[in-house]
Amino acid sequence: MRRKTKTRKKSTSPPLLNQEQEALISTLLKELGSTDPAEILARIPDSRCAQVLIDRLPLNDESPIPLLLALRAGFKDKDVGKAIKRVLFKLKRRGVATVEFDAEEDDSSTILKLSRKEPPRCYVGTVDGAGCRGVMIMVHRGGKGLDVGLGVVSDEQGIQEFFYRNLSKTSAKEMKENFSREAGPLVETSLSHAATILEESYQRHLTLKSDVPADYLELRPWLLENAPVLARPVVYDCIPETSISETIPMDSQLMELFDHELMDFWLIEIETLRPFMEEMFRVEESPIVLTDAQKADRIGEIKEKCMGEIFSPERRELLKRRLEEMGYVFFKLGKEETAGLAIAAAHAADQESTILKANPVIETLLERSLAFYTKAMEEEDSEQVQEEDESSPIILP
Repeated sequence: MRRKTKTRKKSTSPPLLNQEQEALISTLLKELGSTDPAEILARIPDSRCAQVLIDRLPLNDESPIPLLLALRAGFKDKDVGKAIKRVLFKLKRRGVATVEFDAEEDDSSTILKLSRKEPPRCYVGTVDGAGCRGVMIMVHRGGKGLDVGLGVVSDEQGIQEFFYRNLSKTSAKEMKENFSREAGPLVETSLSHAATILEESYQRHLTLKSDVPADYLELRPWLLENAPVLARPVVYDCIPETSISETIPMDSQLMELFDHELMDFWLIEIETLRPFMEEMFRVEESPIVLTDAQKADRIGEIKEKCMGEIFSPERRELLKRRLEEMGYVFFKLGKEETAGLAIAAAHAADQESTILKANPVIETLLERSLAFYTKAMEEEDSEQVQEEDESSPIILP
């Protein structure tokens, strides 16, 4: 008679993650102890990532307990529950007390369920060439309606305007829709990301003037308490920095990026560019007879001087950060290829021009701006001539 053989239970292998998810888990592990567990919970996209994070938690002391509480309250998946039990078992075997986990289970679960049910909703808009963008935060803090903060901020000029009020949910929704039409498209983001943008603009504001909008000063203490400032651009939580090619984008790729409709307002400010444009026009209209080659050389020299004077190391760093932020917006809008191109351009943007080669990102931005303003001036001149002809009393044959 054949002996019955027991089938061995298959060992559960940890779920596989893609590069973006691996990068997110690495970031969250680094933030343990410095970031609120509820904030970490809100950034975990699914139960698979939750399991991997649990399996990789350091088990040297009781520090993982608050996060385990948050994860148990936030994910009802059986595999997540099993992963938590495995970690608790290992902690107990190492002599780490887990009494806090058992004692606070009921209270923490209730609180975290409420937090999970209605976490802060945060949105950011596109960045323009001057570093301006919209930011919106909606928080439910237990009372009626929502506390809504929104404004337009700039990485160079500080907080341009800011509004903070308690609104009904209907009014908040309408305000978001209106704001999205004016400063959008808006993409959803984390509270820490929105708070980081606002705080950086606030600090910049203080270096320029002291009259910070009172509405932002009302919201700021709560933000600082609940949202740690990010240590690096948020886009690298979505696209690992190591996956970005070090190859400088080609001119055609940069033109494709800047020609995107969301980059329409990526232009060097006209007031900054005006002196150099006037100098170029004087070369074209000079009474001194110059060959086309000589004119081209002289205009090339003016452009080089323009790029060197306008884009100091600090301005190049700002340009890099703006492109990284646009990369995040593109990624959130599902345009991953364009997002990758924006990040590649960001990596090239802060490089200094050499005698042999200008910075390709800055050069593309300059040529685009010159073409835009030149065309606008030509159209304005044409309209003026047409108005003069129409208003003339002389009847031409």
